[in-house]
Amino acid sequence: MKKFFLFLITLFILLLIPVSSVRVEFAGSVCYYPIESNSTLEVHYTHSVSLTKVVDVYNVFPGGLYFTQERWQEFLAGQPVDFDYKSGPFYVKNAHEFLGKSWSYWFIPVNNVTITLNGRVLFKQPPREGVLEIKVERIPFIMSIIRRC
Repeated sequence: MKKFFLFLITLFILLLIPVSSVRVEFAGSVCYYPIESNSTLEVHYTHSVSLTKVVDVYNVFPGGLYFTQERWQEFLAGQPVDFDYKSGPFYVKNAHEFLGKSWSYWFIPVNNVTITLNGRVLFKQPPREGVLEIKVERIPFIMSIIRRC
């Protein structure tokens, strides 16, 4: 009985240890995903004017978000005109810009957004508009299990 009680206390303590996580929030719905020391987060969406694919790439560290690359297909309203090279159908602009601990977008249904972390899909936009916020924060390990979507 004593060993079982000790096991439960140890398990409880382990579940409360803080871990670095990515918080993805859209229109009031919140999900958490643990991050490694260096994770790659990609935001794939359809540009609302040109209706072409855009991909924003971020490196995610426990200390925050770095914008590292943007890929797009057209030079229409709201899209960059400066690029480093072309890769297939995409124009590519590399960067290394620290954004802090959070970054947000406003998306409408036509944007059809998908977010991936290390190649794994975390989020697909529901058919409504809203603000998408990506945030790096430390949370108890149990929250990263309970609030995973």
